[in-house]
Amino acid sequence: MTGVFRLSKKGLRWFRKGHPWIFRGDLTEVEAVGKDLLVRVQDPSGKQIAWASYSPQSKIALRILERGRGDGPSELLDWIADRIQVAVEARAHLGAETNGCRLISSEGDGLPGLIVDKFADVLVVQFMTPFIEGLMTTIVPTLVDLLNPRMVLARNDSKVRKLEGLDPEISLLHGERVEKVWFEENGLSFPVDPFVGQKTGFFLDQRPARKKVRSLAQGGGKILDLCTYSGGFALNAAKGGAESVLAVDVSGRSLGLLEEAREKNQLSKVETREDNAFSFLKDLQNQNSLFDGIILDPPAFARSKRELEGAKRGYVKLNRRCLRLLRPGGWLLTCSCSYHATPSLFRSFLAEASEGFRVQDLGRLPPPEDHRVLVGFPESDYLKVHLLRKLEDF
Repeated sequence: MTGVFRLSKKGLRWFRKGHPWIFRGDLTEVEAVGKDLLVRVQDPSGKQIAWASYSPQSKIALRILERGRGDGPSELLDWIADRIQVAVEARAHLGAETNGCRLISSEGDGLPGLIVDKFADVLVVQFMTPFIEGLMTTIVPTLVDLLNPRMVLARNDSKVRKLEGLDPEISLLHGERVEKVWFEENGLSFPVDPFVGQKTGFFLDQRPARKKVRSLAQGGGKILDLCTYSGGFALNAAKGGAESVLAVDVSGRSLGLLEEAREKNQLSKVETREDNAFSFLKDLQNQNSLFDGIILDPPAFARSKRELEGAKRGYVKLNRRCLRLLRPGGWLLTCSCSYHATPSLFRSFLAEASEGFRVQDLGRLPPPEDHRVLVGFPESDYLKVHLLRKLEDF
C-alpha cells in the first residue's frame, strides 16, 4: 500500500519554490505509509502533485523524487537503476581531468539520500535515508554492472544517519578490501584511505580551487597551506611553481598521506608541520613571517545555527591572522564548508576580518559540476571559496 501525505498551505508554498524537502510540520497523513517508504504527495485540496520518499523519524519527512501528477516510479527498481545510469553518464567527460569524482550527488541527481564517490576503481557510498538504504540491493549491483569496481564501500558513519533513525556503520559491500587507493587529478596522484579518511576519503568538492591554487603559484613565492589534510592544495602549489610550501594540519596521519603523495609526485618543495592552525598562525606572527599566498580551508565551524556565533569568532580570527601574514599583493584563498554560514554571512565574516587592511575580493569560486548546486535548494550551496588579495596601504 502506498502512503499519501497532504501539504499544508505553508508546505505548498515551500514546494512551489522548488525545494526538494518537506518538513513534518507541513504535512497531514492521509493514508498510512507502506513498507517501501514511497509515498504520494497532495496539495491542500487533495490533488496529487508529486512522489516522494518518506523518513519516519527525521524532521525532513519527505524528499521529492518526481514532481507532477503521473503514475510515478511504478517500477521502482528500474527507475532507480535508470537514474544511476544517467548520473554516471553525466560525469563521463570528467575522465580527461580526473578519475576521482562525485558520481551521484543526492538531490542533485534526483536520488535524495544517496552519495557515491569514485576514486579510480573504488566506489565509496553513503546511504543517508531509510528509503535509500532499503534499495541497497538494487543500487550496489547497478553500480557494479556499470563500473566494475574493485571495491564498493559503505561509509555510513555520518552523524546525519542518526537523525534518520539509522545506525552508523562502515561495511564492505562488494569486492576486495582496499586499504588505500590512488587516483589522478590534473596530472597529480593522491592517496585515499577509504575506511578512515575524512568524508568519503578526500575533499573532491575542492577540485576547482586546487586548480586555481596551481595557477596562482606559477609566479613562485612562499605558500602556506592551513588545514591541509592530505595536501591537495599544497601539492598543487608545488606543482604550479611555488618557491616553498608549508603545509599544516593537526593530524599526523593526514600529513603522512601528504608525504606519500609528495614522494610519488616527485615534489620536493613541501614542508609539513603538525600543529593547530590558530596557535601556529600566532607563532608565525610573533616570528614576523610573511607569505605570498595562503590557503585556509578549516573544518566546518557551524554544524547548527546555535554554533554560528562561535563560528563567526573562529572565521574572523583565522582570516585576520592570515591577512596579517600576507605580503602586500599576496593572495588568500579562504573557505567555509559550514552550510549555516550562508554565502552572504561568510562574506560579512571576511569583511570584519579585513578591517584595517585594504583587501580586494577577487570573487567566489564555483563548485565542481559533479557536486550539483540546485536553484531553490540552498542546502546544496554549502561550500564557499573566496579569493582575496591584500593591497598596498596608502
